[in-house]
Amino acid sequence: MNIPRLGWSIPAAALLCLAAPVAGRAQDVRADIPASHTVKRGDTLWDLARAYLGDSYLWPTIYRLNTDQIEDPHWIYPGEVLRLPGHAPAAVIAEETIVRPGPSVFRREAQARTVGRAAAAAELPAHVAIGDVLRASFVTVASGPRGPGKILFGSDLPGIDKPRLTGTFQPYDRLAMVPPDGSVASEREKFIAYQLGETIDDFGTVVIPTALLQVVRAPRNGEAAIVEVLEAYGAMNADAPVMALDTAGSGATGRPSTYGDARTTKIRAIWRPAVLPSLNYEVLFDLTSTDGMKIGDEIQIFRPREPAIQDERPAIPEVAIATGQVVRVTLQGSTARITSQQQPAIRVGESVRLTARMP
Repeated sequence: MNIPRLGWSIPAAALLCLAAPVAGRAQDVRADIPASHTVKRGDTLWDLARAYLGDSYLWPTIYRLNTDQIEDPHWIYPGEVLRLPGHAPAAVIAEETIVRPGPSVFRREAQARTVGRAAAAAELPAHVAIGDVLRASFVTVASGPRGPGKILFGSDLPGIDKPRLTGTFQPYDRLAMVPPDGSVASEREKFIAYQLGETIDDFGTVVIPTALLQVVRAPRNGEAAIVEVLEAYGAMNADAPVMALDTAGSGATGRPSTYGDARTTKIRAIWRPAVLPSLNYEVLFDLTSTDGMKIGDEIQIFRPREPAIQDERPAIPEVAIATGQVVRVTLQGSTARITSQQQPAIRVGESVRLTARMP
């Protein structure tokens, strides 16, 4: 008669063991975290994770609790009320339902661990944030992006004696837009407003993004599309050209590994509106996607060793100037954002080498 009781005790003990880590994780949540957060202008999941969880890389934890209202984790909007960890029992239920029924306790445990590892891998943040990719300048053909659309004017009626607003557009402004060639501009589709920079012989034309736009009213009956400014990267006025959103090559979650190729090139252009380039400024050079360049690769800017001059001076050693992370790659060249700087001489013509490559 004791056998049935023993048979029931083994699964019960196993369930208690599986539930223990869940309870332990719940106890790790800080007691001072509120139940929810109302999104304000400028908030991101990255910022909320840093503020409430102490680590920006834990943003997927907040995202998982709010998938009913967050369509894209890159965009959260003012007024949304987001649940925070420690006050959402749905999180515990989700972890418990990972366990699948099986013929033995040991098989159940293995399945739970496998699913957990797969879920963790799927939630790894991209090595280069999507925002860094979208705002990065890049080089394209000399004529610029093909078939661009354009901003017409502000769609909201101004309170002053002026027919339409035509300049200094800000985030959350709504604008009338002619879509680029071939685009239907469906609702929630995103576009990039930009300006053209310098054109460089044997290289191309520099394109400088100025804003991220999202369609809030698709064009119909021959009317213009209405878009909202989601993010502003620079000054944007009426007649600004518009192109389709391009995120090709972004989203990789791996980490670059050391690369020993001796091939070098030169800086062809620098973008940032200041006299002296420094951290977060962008350098453009002519290693391209056909050369195997990828978003997330790492580069070094340096001045090469100068050979000795007989009877005048010895050789001058190589000088490290700065390092950077590749944030945009096209068929014409690559863009790297400066991440560290040892010397102030970041100039067009300085040498560039690839030091680490993404998988």
